[in-house]
Amino acid sequence: MQKLHAVQITSIHCEEASEFTTDELFLVCQADGLLPWRIPAAINESHHMQKGDTWYLDNLVLNFQFEVLVTLWDHDLNYDPNLLTYLQSTDFEPGSGSGSRKLKNWNGAVYTVSYTYIN
Repeated sequence: MQKLHAVQITSIHCEEASEFTTDELFLVCQADGLLPWRIPAAINESHHMQKGDTWYLDNLVLNFQFEVLVTLWDHDLNYDPNLLTYLQSTDFEPGSGSGSRKLKNWNGAVYTVSYTYIN
């Protein structure tokens, strides 16, 4: 059996929002190529973000064996899931260490994802 690894996403900081100056941010996480899951879970939920805002994610621990992908999405129109804007993604592998990653998008969005590598 492979060793199980974990990373905790502690916060996401908005340095610049996308083209409309605010984002309705949600995450899609996928570990080891298995089924993805959404944070927050409800289809019409998101976290309102604008420049300078920080989203603190309490207890978001992602378990994986090989890697876990975290993708940031903007959901401007809650009633239509087809109108999403991809912001950026990052993946974590065993031994990723702790720290932060700056994610930049072509439409001006800049987010910093802070994380702690657990094991």
